[in-house]
Amino acid sequence: MKTTTNFYTAVILIVKLLPIILILAAASCCNAQELKLSTYIEKTKMSPKLGHSLGLVFPGYLGDMEVGGFYQKNMLPNRVETTSKRVIIEEQFYGFYIGISFIQRERINVNFNLRTGLVNGSMLAITPSVFSDFMLSNALGFGLGLGMRNMQPTYTGRVILKLNNNGGHNYRRPGAYRYK
Repeated sequence: MKTTTNFYTAVILIVKLLPIILILAAASCCNAQELKLSTYIEKTKMSPKLGHSLGLVFPGYLGDMEVGGFYQKNMLPNRVETTSKRVIIEEQFYGFYIGISFIQRERINVNFNLRTGLVNGSMLAITPSVFSDFMLSNALGFGLGLGMRNMQPTYTGRVILKLNNNGGHNYRRPGAYRYK
């Protein structure tokens, strides 16, 4: 019974997220922006979390800006995380994020990432983090990050896939425009 409920909840979530994914994909194709898909594991104080994010990368003179949505789920269900005053059982965390690159080189990016969303559909959470990404090719890379959650440090590892990379214009000299 519990498995069936989880399955239906996942299907409903996918149906809710489908219009957002289609809008991001259409905007990416029409405006020639990079569409970036990431899968990550975030280690918090009590348990690891598995997450996915999908965003658009907008080029800029000082650094790129990335805007998108994310969904994250507890890998070990029914684990209890404690804060100083209350007990939180975090099953899922979803919302939107913004990332701003402050160091860009040919294959390495260091960016500040701010995620804002709902924990278990009821509590608002804002989690800052810093990521260092290394692109192995124009479309594939990996990243490591440090962040804060419930006033505790978090560690993140992620795999990055760029679904359209604008013909390989990812590699450029620092500070150069990507517009044509």
